Amino acid sequence: MHFRVCLAAALLWGFLATLVTASPPLPHVEKIAPGVHAVGFAHRHKSANCGWVTLGDSTLLVDIPRGVPVPEFLSEVVGTSGKPARTLLLTHFQNEDLPTLLSLSGHGIRKIITSTNIGKRIAGNSTKVWSKLVQAVSTKTAVGDDTLSIDLIPLDSVVSPGGAAVHLPGQKVLFAGPIVVNGPRARLPGTNTARWVSMLRQLEELGATRVVPGFGSWGGAHLLERQRRYLAELRRQIAYGITMGKPLETIERETLLPASYFTWMPYDSPKAEDIAHVHSELTISAAPFGGRPPERSDSQPHALVLIGDRYHEPEYIETGLRRVFGATHVVPHFTVDVRALSAETLARVDLLVVLRDGMIWPEGPKKPYKIWMTPAQEVAVVQFVRGGGAFLNLHNSMGLYPKDGPYLDLVGGRYIGHGPLERFRVEVVDRTHPVTRGVEDFSVADEQHTPPYEKEKVHLLLRNRSDDGKVAAAGWVYEPGRGRLCHLANGHTRESLLHPAFQLLLRNAVNWCLRRE
Repeated sequence: MHFRVCLAAALLWGFLATLVTASPPLPHVEKIAPGVHAVGFAHRHKSANCGWVTLGDSTLLVDIPRGVPVPEFLSEVVGTSGKPARTLLLTHFQNEDLPTLLSLSGHGIRKIITSTNIGKRIAGNSTKVWSKLVQAVSTKTAVGDDTLSIDLIPLDSVVSPGGAAVHLPGQKVLFAGPIVVNGPRARLPGTNTARWVSMLRQLEELGATRVVPGFGSWGGAHLLERQRRYLAELRRQIAYGITMGKPLETIERETLLPASYFTWMPYDSPKAEDIAHVHSELTISAAPFGGRPPERSDSQPHALVLIGDRYHEPEYIETGLRRVFGATHVVPHFTVDVRALSAETLARVDLLVVLRDGMIWPEGPKKPYKIWMTPAQEVAVVQFVRGGGAFLNLHNSMGLYPKDGPYLDLVGGRYIGHGPLERFRVEVVDRTHPVTRGVEDFSVADEQHTPPYEKEKVHLLLRNRSDDGKVAAAGWVYEPGRGRLCHLANGHTRESLLHPAFQLLLRNAVNWCLRRE
């Protein structure tokens, strides 16, 4: 009896051992759509993902296997799809991936399709074989066959070492590549986070219902939104610290994202180098042009847009003004760093827009503020406008600037305070002027600023009227020297800035300032 029990146990153990040794080399593999599989790898491979897609007569690989011998991986692929792997789509590449690429090319891969930057990096690492094997593309390119539509979307402008995404419109699947990291930390140095956010919006519009990130867990369309919101919130918090004039060390200490922005907390929390990278993007010398200043020969108008302060968080201002610039076909260069306002930057643009006060608070709100505008900046603004430039001065952009200086003299008014945030009427004084064309009186919730203005110098267009009868100037124009200036007093709240009547005023003002009326 004892012998039979031992024999049965030995047979069972042998059977289990057979199962273990016969188990597939891909523990994290899932069929996410008909003919489409996703594969995930371990922490030592940064939780990277890859996958494959079954075509009419072959199989297409998306990214490379990590920590798995290529022959075993391809055996698993062929065993599932029934067709040999012939093409590799590469969304990201590190130099240590080169041996895997060489092995794939020796086991049936005849073509590698990737972005331009990745293609250059591969070609710079090895021999003539790559010139025949690698196809590098700079624009969205169809890479499927007659049976399946597939697009490769380059992301080189987002990720400096190069990157791409792969979209299967019919299956509503997106292999997002390095632009989505869902779980591990998204490393930001070497990226352009503004373009990253913009590209994520574009990818969201594709309507994919299954998203495979370059790294971390795959899932639904919410992965794109989560990544975008994470980056946007990080940029918002850092930008707000910059508007206050706080040093980087303080911003690093105070930046804190809500738990809802994370997937594998605390592993995906931003590090100091991530915050420092975004800070460098938002401050000089990168700001305001991101290393690509406009050429004076460009026929499209460009604007320097200085926004945000302690009482006016920059995100909503940029949201409201981007609509205006889009409608007027003006290229905006937003900045939250007051040092970006200089004669050198103004020489590159046609229009200056300011929505911020004159205060910075480098030591925090419990310490006295400092006036940031220097004499050189005052002179730069005055010379820019009088020399033919356009200036759209918004809301609080007369508040707490150098007293009796050339800047306030240029604007033609003074900030002396405002009433409570409440609803009041905005009345059109001159309906014939191009700035007020098509604008009717309207009500809005805002701060009613009460600036005295130089009646002999400027032409009044608008006034505010509160329920208790207080009336104040709300907008004026005039032409200093060869330039044009428009002041509009509203814009404290998101509601006010996005109000259809105020949006129309802003569009009209941009066009008038640029002499396009």
